[in-house]
Amino acid sequence: MTRGSCLCGGIHYQIHHEIGPIIYCHCQRCRKSSGSAFVTSTEILRSNFEVTQGQDLIKKFENEGKVDRFFCSHCGSQLYSQRASTPLIMRVRLGTLDDNIDTKVSSHIFVGSKAEWHDILDDAIQHQERP
Repeated sequence: MTRGSCLCGGIHYQIHHEIGPIIYCHCQRCRKSSGSAFVTSTEILRSNFEVTQGQDLIKKFENEGKVDRFFCSHCGSQLYSQRASTPLIMRVRLGTLDDNIDTKVSSHIFVGSKAEWHDILDDAIQHQERP
């Protein structure tokens, strides 16, 4: 089990499975939503994710036909995202984890549209788009 929470501590969650491959997404939508060069996430089954506190604080930004993003309505922390086309899968934002994990980045996606001011300096696999 791995625990996480939002910045203000209003929302707490647990992941009831090992953390899988870590992906850095460099697409423009992820950059805009995070205010950073990329979003760091891992894909898990929705059934392995449990909100243990603050469910009422979670709000959703719906992006019709694309990725819906879920965040804390109090502090704005992005928690996870989901696609309507894959309702059993979610992508948890690893910056919200409270527990340490040993897993390292496995790949970069949408490198073809990454921020020009950011250099990728690790040896992880790079994909121009989504593999």
